[in-house]
Amino acid sequence: MDAIPIGAILSQIVVFLVIPFLVVILFNLWVHYKNMLFIKSVDWVLLEIVPPKEVHKSPEAMELVLNALYGGGFGNWYEKYWKGELAQYYSLEIVSIEGKIHYYVRIARKFKKVFEAQLYSQYPQAQVIEQSIDYTTLVPNFKKDDWGYNMFGYNVELNKDEVIPIKSYVDFGMDRAVGSLDEEQRIDPMSPMLEIMGSIGIGEQIWFQINMRQDIKRFTIKNKDGKEEGGQSWKKKADEVVDGLRKKVNPPDKDGKITFNTPSKGQLLAIESIERNKNKNAFECGIRVIYVAKKEHSKGDSIGAFTAILRAFASDDLNSFKMSGVTKPDAEPWKDIFGKKLLKKKKDLMDDYQGRDFFYGGFNFKKIKSYFNHPANMGNKPFLLTTEELATLFHLPGRVIETPSFTRLDSTKAEPPANLPI
Repeated sequence: MDAIPIGAILSQIVVFLVIPFLVVILFNLWVHYKNMLFIKSVDWVLLEIVPPKEVHKSPEAMELVLNALYGGGFGNWYEKYWKGELAQYYSLEIVSIEGKIHYYVRIARKFKKVFEAQLYSQYPQAQVIEQSIDYTTLVPNFKKDDWGYNMFGYNVELNKDEVIPIKSYVDFGMDRAVGSLDEEQRIDPMSPMLEIMGSIGIGEQIWFQINMRQDIKRFTIKNKDGKEEGGQSWKKKADEVVDGLRKKVNPPDKDGKITFNTPSKGQLLAIESIERNKNKNAFECGIRVIYVAKKEHSKGDSIGAFTAILRAFASDDLNSFKMSGVTKPDAEPWKDIFGKKLLKKKKDLMDDYQGRDFFYGGFNFKKIKSYFNHPANMGNKPFLLTTEELATLFHLPGRVIETPSFTRLDSTKAEPPANLPI
């Protein structure tokens, strides 16, 4: 029997290795192409919410509205990989233009009526206005020399494990304030943020944006055998964190027996908040904040105050926000002598904000991972916020917030559109 030539063996090995490799690459190129078509097909609409003069409801009303946006996941494998459909995403935006504050929601047009119906069911005296012009486009395209604007911005991250909540409206007592306390006695955690946004002047703008989509099973937990299991829900991760907090309160002694100690108020608060939020819907989120002003109107003190707008939601016992990707000069200036890195950071942040790009990364021929990853795995790293936390950051404030330039309806009575779906 003749021996098989070495060259033939090697060629067969190459074929068996190369063909699967090429199949994976071609399939991912197809998925990226279909994803691009899907994103371009979405008919976006920017809705402005104009609050009434009097809001007598707690942020829980906004929490019920946000529950209507929960859904629109990736679907089955056919929808995800063959049709190229991506999980629906939205953005909640609070904007100050020269001190006048506006509330916006950017959403796919097909969900507009559902959102309006939910909003009017909770705030019948509010008004929803579809904007024909996106406020972000009123700032000219970013240019190096003749842009005429100064810009400062950053992304937002959480300091602790993302299943540990921030200080929410419930922790501030706003869930029981309406109807039981005078308006003047209520403490709204949004007050400092809106006061800062309302204090800026001519030529200045502050943009605050929350990108959001339905949560996915992306968490890793340890099972009873101590082995890590991926693809778990955030609620299972929350159980693991609570279990860890309880073990800190009651650690085993030298003989392995559980001790019973009195937990501190902070430990009790953390456990209670996690358990309460575990009963809520949750969204993957990304937050961006931008200060932009015409050069002749840009103020250093406005930028200083602007960096502290999320401080009111922090708690030592719970979670808090921190800035990342700050558009400021490098601490080691020799690393960016000509300022090109800073310029690119500013342009990228502005482009991402204007495009509401967060969850899905674009295809990059120079990056090998583009050929092997689904776009859903190539965007920015999100963090989890429940509807309670989101309603804390984005709700229609009552008269307790007396910012003079806050945009409200002049009339105290308005009827929702008659053509809303029932």
